[in-house]
Amino acid sequence: MKNKNLFNALFPFQSDQLENLKKIEKNFSSVQCAWLSGYFWNLANKDSSQLKLEMNKKFQEESSNNTITIISASQTGNALSLAERLNSYLNDKNKKTCFVKAADYNFKKIQDEKILVLIISTQGEGEPPEEALSLYKFIMSNKAPQLNQLYYSIFALGDSSYDLFCQAGKDFDKRLSELGAKRLLNRLDADIEYEENYIKWSQNLLVSLKNIDISSPFLNNKGVINQKTICTKNDPGTAFVLVNQKITGRNSTKDIYHIELDVSKLNIIYTPGDALGIWYQNSSKLVNKVLEILYIDKSDKIIFKNKSITIFDALKNNFELTTNTKNIIRLYADITKNKILKEIISDEKILNDYVKNTPLTKMICDFPKKLSSQKFINILRPLTPRLYSISSSQSEVNDEVHITVSLVKKIISGSLYLGGSSSYLSQTLKVDDSVKIFIEKNNNFRLPLDKDTSIIMIGSGTGIAPFRAFMQQRDNDQSTGKNWIFFGNPNFTEDFLYQLEWQKYLKKGLLTKISLAWSKDQKNKVYVQDKIRENAEEIWYWIKNGAQIYVCGNASKMAKDVEIALLDIFRKNGNMTIDESSEFLETLRIQKRYQRDVY
Repeated sequence: MKNKNLFNALFPFQSDQLENLKKIEKNFSSVQCAWLSGYFWNLANKDSSQLKLEMNKKFQEESSNNTITIISASQTGNALSLAERLNSYLNDKNKKTCFVKAADYNFKKIQDEKILVLIISTQGEGEPPEEALSLYKFIMSNKAPQLNQLYYSIFALGDSSYDLFCQAGKDFDKRLSELGAKRLLNRLDADIEYEENYIKWSQNLLVSLKNIDISSPFLNNKGVINQKTICTKNDPGTAFVLVNQKITGRNSTKDIYHIELDVSKLNIIYTPGDALGIWYQNSSKLVNKVLEILYIDKSDKIIFKNKSITIFDALKNNFELTTNTKNIIRLYADITKNKILKEIISDEKILNDYVKNTPLTKMICDFPKKLSSQKFINILRPLTPRLYSISSSQSEVNDEVHITVSLVKKIISGSLYLGGSSSYLSQTLKVDDSVKIFIEKNNNFRLPLDKDTSIIMIGSGTGIAPFRAFMQQRDNDQSTGKNWIFFGNPNFTEDFLYQLEWQKYLKKGLLTKISLAWSKDQKNKVYVQDKIRENAEEIWYWIKNGAQIYVCGNASKMAKDVEIALLDIFRKNGNMTIDESSEFLETLRIQKRYQRDVY
């Protein structure tokens, strides 16, 4: 007993504190650790009242006129990456900055800002990223203050193949101007190839900042963590396939695969809720087919990023071949002079329908034309990585990372067309094959820090992936909070993803309740939103007692229907008006008790 007491005195940490400490220390360099050791020693020996005075002074300094607030509003990580780069760039130029993610920004303090830089992407139908919804709604509401003292600049990220290109950035720009804020320089709308635009914009921003004289030698990297991970979007790591297994039944309408990757040779740290970025390759069979149709020799050389490579290698590794866009159709119609394509692009409604239902390769098959290699390359989009919700916890699987992939497929006129990334992962990759990956952090989809907090998980199809990771983590953390999952798919016998694992958690008592919706197992279709309404009173009880809600899946269908069902529950069970229920949901979102990972 004496030895145990002596150990506790010399080692004053609880097991969960030690675990958190080990996780944190991996994110800091040796220099940063040395600085922190001095900081905490000073903290332990200071008078608390004096410490508060100094911290208040520090806060006031950061909120002074000289601070440039940089906000990232990211959906896939591009805006976050650019915001972090801008923060470092301005610091190197002796500018005082405060970097913050949109989800963590106290938007009600925006009236105190003097310099604001927003880097924002657009998702869905011209909507802001999930993490920026609360800021967006506040700015657009009549509660937004006048911002006559504010200078601002916006770098908007988007995809010009969509009608509402960079719409979120445009909306913020217009509204900030309406509220009296002044532009440091005009908004820049960047397409998927944004690097050159970003460099020019950041340089012009620095000039504009110098012109209003806000330079300061004080540097503040608030909110930025120095990641040790060597795997980034631009510098991915190599993982190896351990398992590639179909987990839907032979009679299922869906082909869904569970894929496990070995990352033991990589310095990778991920958290449940994060996504895995995949740099995929187009299939050789597809590339050869396209080249044959266009009468192009596979050994032809083209110039790509100032390098000479074969057209075959370029199409396999560097360009999209499965996703069609309105711009590609217009360019191809112009090059081929095809009358049918010309008629299609002349009618916007017909063009919209055509792009949704006609893969790029089918269009080429239907309207073949002999083209030069370089001319064909010029109409294509550069290949971009795909993101998949991670379906494992590192606490459970150690040097592995798991994803759940649904094969995208269409049968058109008797021919099968597959999605580029999903077919690469599920059909091409075999055990021991290599794949280029990186981790995309998602701090807006996180388990509660308090392990006693209960959670409600709502998903359909592959939307179940992060919840598998959640349960593995809760199991390893020995969390005491209750866990309830709502899951929907077409058929019980064919589409119950990870069925044995859920049943194990249910039997063990870790999973408190499971509510399943099988849309095709009965005459009337049943979806997760229907199961939510069936359990309205119990859901309301959980929410009143502090439960957090998570939604993962299709943004335009499932997620919207689930939100409507939740609002109905708030109105009926909480005796709220329509406005009050919307405000209550917004409060849950701000408190991070309502988090979504939608696509």
